[in-house]
Amino acid sequence: MKAIIFLLALAFAGSEHANRYSPSFSENKLHVYKYDGVILTGLPEKGLNRAGIRISSRVKIRGLGTNQYLLQLDSPQLQQLNGIWPKDPFSSLRQLTAKLTPHLITPVKFEYNSGRVGSIFAPESLPEDLLNIHKGILNILQITMKKSQNFYDLQEAGIEGICHARYIVQEERRKERLIISKSKDLTNCQERILKQTGTIYTQLCPSCQQRGKNIRAVAATTIVLKPTALGAIIQEARVREVHQFTPFHELDGTVQLEARQSLILEKITSQQAEQTPEMSKRGSLQYRSVNTVLQQPFQLLRDQNLAKQMTNILNHMAQHNVQEVQSDAPNRLMQLVQLLRIAPYRTFGQVWESIRLHAEERHWFLEALPAVGRIESLRFLKSQIQESENVKAEILQILILTMHQIKTDRDVLSLTKEILQLPQINRHGLSRKLVLLAYGSMVFRQCAEKSTCPDDLLRPIHDLLTDASNRPLDEDIVLGLKAIGNAGQPASIKNIMKLLPGFGTAATNLPLKVRVDAILALRNIARKDPRIVQRIAVQIFQNQKNHPEERIMACAVLFATKPPLTLVSIVAKSLLSETSLQVASFTYSHIRALSRSSLPSINSLASACNLALKVLSPKLDQLGHQFSKVYRADTFMYRMMAGASAKVLMVRTSGSVIPTALLAKVRGHALGASSDLIEVGLRAEGLQEIMMTRPAPDLRKTDSRNIRRILSKFINWKELPEEKPLASAYLKLFGQELAFVQLRKDDIDGLQQITSDRVNKYVQQLRGGVSFRPSKALVAAEMRHVVPTAIGLPMELGITSAAVAMSKINVKSESAITNIRQLLSSRIQLNANLNPSVSVQTRVFMGINMPQIQSGVELLANVRSIIPVAITAKLNLKDGNFRIDSSPAERENKILSMVSQVYAVSRNIETVERITPILPATPVNRMSRQQFRSSASISQSASNRVVTHLSPETLSDQVPCSEEEQRSRVPNRASYRTCAEATKLGLKACVAARMENALSIKHSPLYRLIGEHSLNVSIAPADSAPEIEKIVLEIQAGSKASSKIIRLSDKQSRPRSVPDSNPELTLMRQRHQQRVNNSTWTSSSGSSSSLSRKTGSTSSSSSYATRSVQHSHSKTVRIPRRKSTGRTSTSSSISSSSSSSNKMASKISRRISKSISKRDSRRTSSRLSTTQSQSEQILDLAFRPIRSSTYTVTNRKSQRVSTSKSTSSASLIIKQRRSSGSRQSRASYGASLLGSSAQRYLISKLGAPSLVVLLRSRRTDGRQQGYQLTGYGKMSSRLPRVHLRVVELNESSNWRICADAAMPSSHKVLTSARWGENCERYRVSVRVSNGRLASHPAVKVKMQWGKIPNSLKYNTRAVGDYVPGLAYALGFSQTHQRNPSRQITVLAALTSPRTIDTIIRLPRMTAYYQGLQIPTTLPMHAISVRVQQRGFSSVTEIQDLLLAINERECIAENDTVRSFDEVELRSSLPNRCYHVLTQDCSETPNFILLMRRGKPNQQLKEIKLVLAKNNTSIEAIPTPHGIKLLVNEIERNPAMPIEELRDIIAIRQNDTGIILKAPSININQLYFDGIRVQIVLDQMIKKTCGICGRNDGEKKMIMPNHEEVSNAERLFESWTYPGQSCDDDCTIRSEFVQLGKVIEFEGVESNCYSVEPVQRCLESCSPLETRSQIVNFHCVPANFTVRDPMIFSRKTADIRSSMDSPSNCMCSCL
Repeated sequence: MKAIIFLLALAFAGSEHANRYSPSFSENKLHVYKYDGVILTGLPEKGLNRAGIRISSRVKIRGLGTNQYLLQLDSPQLQQLNGIWPKDPFSSLRQLTAKLTPHLITPVKFEYNSGRVGSIFAPESLPEDLLNIHKGILNILQITMKKSQNFYDLQEAGIEGICHARYIVQEERRKERLIISKSKDLTNCQERILKQTGTIYTQLCPSCQQRGKNIRAVAATTIVLKPTALGAIIQEARVREVHQFTPFHELDGTVQLEARQSLILEKITSQQAEQTPEMSKRGSLQYRSVNTVLQQPFQLLRDQNLAKQMTNILNHMAQHNVQEVQSDAPNRLMQLVQLLRIAPYRTFGQVWESIRLHAEERHWFLEALPAVGRIESLRFLKSQIQESENVKAEILQILILTMHQIKTDRDVLSLTKEILQLPQINRHGLSRKLVLLAYGSMVFRQCAEKSTCPDDLLRPIHDLLTDASNRPLDEDIVLGLKAIGNAGQPASIKNIMKLLPGFGTAATNLPLKVRVDAILALRNIARKDPRIVQRIAVQIFQNQKNHPEERIMACAVLFATKPPLTLVSIVAKSLLSETSLQVASFTYSHIRALSRSSLPSINSLASACNLALKVLSPKLDQLGHQFSKVYRADTFMYRMMAGASAKVLMVRTSGSVIPTALLAKVRGHALGASSDLIEVGLRAEGLQEIMMTRPAPDLRKTDSRNIRRILSKFINWKELPEEKPLASAYLKLFGQELAFVQLRKDDIDGLQQITSDRVNKYVQQLRGGVSFRPSKALVAAEMRHVVPTAIGLPMELGITSAAVAMSKINVKSESAITNIRQLLSSRIQLNANLNPSVSVQTRVFMGINMPQIQSGVELLANVRSIIPVAITAKLNLKDGNFRIDSSPAERENKILSMVSQVYAVSRNIETVERITPILPATPVNRMSRQQFRSSASISQSASNRVVTHLSPETLSDQVPCSEEEQRSRVPNRASYRTCAEATKLGLKACVAARMENALSIKHSPLYRLIGEHSLNVSIAPADSAPEIEKIVLEIQAGSKASSKIIRLSDKQSRPRSVPDSNPELTLMRQRHQQRVNNSTWTSSSGSSSSLSRKTGSTSSSSSYATRSVQHSHSKTVRIPRRKSTGRTSTSSSISSSSSSSNKMASKISRRISKSISKRDSRRTSSRLSTTQSQSEQILDLAFRPIRSSTYTVTNRKSQRVSTSKSTSSASLIIKQRRSSGSRQSRASYGASLLGSSAQRYLISKLGAPSLVVLLRSRRTDGRQQGYQLTGYGKMSSRLPRVHLRVVELNESSNWRICADAAMPSSHKVLTSARWGENCERYRVSVRVSNGRLASHPAVKVKMQWGKIPNSLKYNTRAVGDYVPGLAYALGFSQTHQRNPSRQITVLAALTSPRTIDTIIRLPRMTAYYQGLQIPTTLPMHAISVRVQQRGFSSVTEIQDLLLAINERECIAENDTVRSFDEVELRSSLPNRCYHVLTQDCSETPNFILLMRRGKPNQQLKEIKLVLAKNNTSIEAIPTPHGIKLLVNEIERNPAMPIEELRDIIAIRQNDTGIILKAPSININQLYFDGIRVQIVLDQMIKKTCGICGRNDGEKKMIMPNHEEVSNAERLFESWTYPGQSCDDDCTIRSEFVQLGKVIEFEGVESNCYSVEPVQRCLESCSPLETRSQIVNFHCVPANFTVRDPMIFSRKTADIRSSMDSPSNCMCSCL
């Protein structure tokens, strides 16, 4: 009993202790507190301008009953701060306080028990925004106490939601009080109060947020409790809450909003009985707002007379934006949008009635509707559509934009369904298509944050797809798929799977384009359910029976879902046995591109792909660009926390220059999220064939009955599906498809006709003048993030951007033009006045935003551009003349103006707004004027300071600023202005930039953005006299170019040093100088005539010495040459030299190279390690240029060879090197054309100029000044050459620019640029040659220069100082050695398809890199041998290559057939049956080519060509006397033309066989000689079938039923034309057979039937030859009646069994 009493006493004491420390208020007492709440927004550093709000009052709390209390504010005061913190004081807002006081002093009832705030009650008249201020005070009282715990974590409810909180409880026994410290992580909430808009299309990046969050928020609270017998009384409470934001990395600084609250108990008195007003329940402590996020104001506007305000804004925009867009137009647009968002629906009608007759006001009103985002705007547009019979284009575009921008809910979607049913919308295909796509996007936004989407929302697009699939209608199927793809809901997968290959039976009858669209529709669904999309995509990918393009798109969809490592490994492993090169190339390139990604959002996927690459064969990387590829590039900067990625998916068909499909997407990464910015998809099916097709005659008598009869004998024959779409394209923004178009050939023809009619109509109107003014207004971006603060005011982080663009265009023709053809053939003159202008305004706001008050930091950026153009254009396409006349600028025009500034803003509805730059205005204090002060004076002044004693509670607020903080914040200032003046054109362009930022405070990207930035680009008239009247740009091309030459630039005299009659001397002097510069040793001997000439020959030893000298960089050693007499050849390579001089040169070279190598080895050993020496072996490799296919220059003088006697050695050299020396001399002569001072004046050799460009101005005194460009070219000569010359029109000026390019050989290109007086002052030349470095193909680029301008020389040296560091950063190895001065050599060798070895030789150093990775593949093996041999000259053959790109050949010879797809098939012809070698498998086949074994010689072949033209058959049979030709079974002479087939077929006979050509049916050539059959087809890609294959680049063997077979014998059997009776030469046929026995299958006795045809002998025939083969069977119960075994062709295989199949039979006919 004593124990029980003790426990009860202990429990009573514990409960008393718990009540003692439980926060509460006395029910019969009045608690009076002093409340103070402050919100400050700005940078965290002191001394900068901030914006702030302060709410102060007394708070009275009195009890009403059990756990119910009344809170009432007394004498509330509102103040604001817009100035330097903490220097400037708050200012009172008397008018706003007076307006809000009646609401603020309204009492609020609340439930309070043990420190927990319960339900809140308030009068209905109290606005929700002001009730939140009361909730902010009550939020201080929210305390969660736990027994016997001083440190604990929990999820606590508060004004900001249910967030993570951490408590620390400390008891001060001396003062008898509890100190509770509470901190909340406001970004770690179980249920957070958050409202945002504009981010629905973004995807969060958790891995990005791990490195740094863009938004953080935390609250810290300190509460002092005084325990009493009735509970703990709150004596004091202080709250400090911080919200910080940065678009960059948070460690580089943030903008912050700081909220502070203090609640201090003043007194506790007895309460007096007061009457409590009626109250209703207003929710809990959590923040609530009646207004939506869209209705939060951009600017504070009064809500009185909204219609009048909107009308005034519309009138202002219509009156002030006529000629050009004003800078305030975007701001006016946002004001109009804000008014429309708060206006009721009837106001829309009132405003519309007042402006409907005014075009400008009506236009701007409609332009503002999409940004409103409310159901009222959509309802208004519906009423406008119903008023007219057809939907207007103006209303349609506004409707589509509104549907894509509106905030969705059930009411909005119900209204949209009604719009879908409007006849005006469904009457036109374009409007129906756009509205359905927009509806899909609305469903996506509505269900984005829901786990499941209601069926009634998806029913319209599901029904559309179902109905279209049942009919079927391909266009509606595609439309339904794209709308479902925009919706992106997992509930739509069942509807899509019916159309996917391998999942639904309907897919087999659909075109390829539709099946691909069904696969792509899965991409948005993967955002919600990636697993099911991965499962579907991988099945489509691994099914090799699917079309390669289907599998490629499935691969793209799969990797878009970010598959795990296991799935990536499965895909990689499947490539090891992949048969489609297109699929293998695409998948490998996709994996490789992802493995190199630096984006943090796909780090795990990149690692998985990197691991998968180790499984794959590197040979897949050698597949060339003719195969499907993925090109991807991305970058991410962690300091900026932003990045971008671009991806191009290119799907190709073998042999097609134009890709079959092209998908390009750009994705942006910022603010911890990513989004698809834009995606463009293009598809071209058969477009290349149509572009390359030659015109064919009209085949009106085409009849394919004979061909159909032949094909009908194949029991499993299936026609190729018709590919109707010719081209298609789509556009996506933010992952949503806005529009798509599909064009067939008929559509293109109709579109051309419509376009031609409209163009002709506008052309006819040009005579009288055409004037139009297109304009567009758009809210380009609106992202808003709203969270509550501790005080109860909403903190908004918003980004808005609005743009208004306009262009006034006036065009008038001075010529009489009636149609477009006349426009292209006659001389016309057009006068055009253009005035395009655009104004963009962007706001970034962080702070408090309420309908009554705004306070925060705002970045305001304005961009305005105006480009006035007034020109007169004269065009004569027939003569190749184009001229533009323009007047010079009369005044300064700012063509671009950009201004941005960051402000501290304070606004309220009662007083004038205050806007202050966040950086305080300080005088310009130049650092050079500051004075130096000694340390003594500083210490003395410091000793005089008075230190203020402060209490710990007020330390953070009242502590004096440090000297660093008291120092004025001087912004970092910089300005720049430069002008470029063209006095000859009377123009001056100026760029002025000014910057004031906060880099002096902190060097980071955010602080660089803070401040003021401006940029102005202007064009003004130049300061020149006399003035310019007109500026003319004229271009003349073709044969009449010379008629436009104003200044003949080639009249000047030739240099005196070069005689006119002896150009050989110039050539030889130049070669001599070149050998001296290159340290080449030469010697000469022989005889000469009256004129002595010095020639030289370079021996092999000297060339070795030259290389040694160049690599060792020793001094040049020259050997004096002997004087010789006699006549020698002027060839650059042929010279007479004695053997003794060669030996002496060889000895000297060996001796010098030996000594140099010793010296270098000592130097190298002291600096480099052994591994470094091994890596530098690349520098010892010599570049071997290719010397074949050299162009020659005919020059009789240089080709004469002396007939006089010479020494035996010279004769031997001439005999051995005559041909090679001749080639080298001619190539050197071609090179001399670019450098010889004599040849540069011989422009007449190039003939008349082919291009003249004049840019001139006409002055008021009648003189012309400007520039003239003259272009010469001879591409058809044996030395292709181009020459360009720029001269001034002023006759007294000798300033010129000369540029030359020549191709002296097919593997060498020379370019040269000279400028200055007579093109002689400065010179730069570049030589490009290809050859080999070791065994690798290489390219060598050598740039040489003579004298260059001092400015260029200075800048080059300045850049050169950074080259070593830059080379080191890029991974290049370096050796500091002296190379030839005034020369840069770059050598690049392709060591693998993805790596190159690079050597860069600069005058003072050599940098090299072995194995440099390149971003793309360069497979040399894919380049044809002819192109490699022809080198640069193969460029001239591009036209021929393009014309032959669609040609494919198939060859049957002996027992081998080489198909169109380069597959070799080996199989003999065991019987006399015809085999389909190839045929036209299009919808209307034109031919079929059959082949069979010859008779009696079985080694020969017979062919039969069946044409649809008049059902003609042509047979070619080998005989001992030649080839016998039969046309419709009538023998014809191959040498004689066939009259009835003259228009389509040409047959001729040569020595070995016959050749048939039928280009009209795409047979370029058919050759037959009895042994060899060769057919060449053109424009037949993917349109053939037979033994020769599909002609699609896929190395597959396809049977008549489109299934793939694994061996050639089975392929030949499937394409065997069966015999019909035993009298035929063919005695076999194919049929479905029954297994000859009853078996037990799955426990049931069954008969089994083959699912594929098997060869059998005809009736009355017996097999001569048989072979065993494996046949697939399908089994049915034994009692199942089978009427037609062909039904099993569509069944799956149950068992496999061996069966004998005859390959030839012998018949006994009765």
